[in-house]
Amino acid sequence: MKLSSNIALAVAFLTSSLSATASAEAPLVTVQLANDQSGANANVAVRADGVKHTVESLWGKTAVARNGIVYASSTQLTEFQQNTACRISQPGIDVTLDARHTWSWLDGGRVVDLNGASLVCKDA
Repeated sequence: MKLSSNIALAVAFLTSSLSATASAEAPLVTVQLANDQSGANANVAVRADGVKHTVESLWGKTAVARNGIVYASSTQLTEFQQNTACRISQPGIDVTLDARHTWSWLDGGRVVDLNGASLVCKDA
């Protein structure tokens, strides 16, 4: 019984170590949000590891936030790999950026509240 517990513990440790290593090795990507009405913009670096991040957690304390609420009208990939794809989404907004499409309006140029939005970047 003790042997099987030790084996299970070792497998769990190795699995978590491999996951942490893979995440740490994913390339960094820089995504910018801009409020073209106010002129504010902010860049955030995230790993292209497929992890879902809330926009609020990434940009909530930057120049594009007001009282903790993120407002932006456009987004841009500023540092990325050729096979990187980033997606910003929430109900009514679904924007994907990649090496061929590095900039986009979020909602036709209108400033939108992004506190319900998420960002996922990954290497294809």
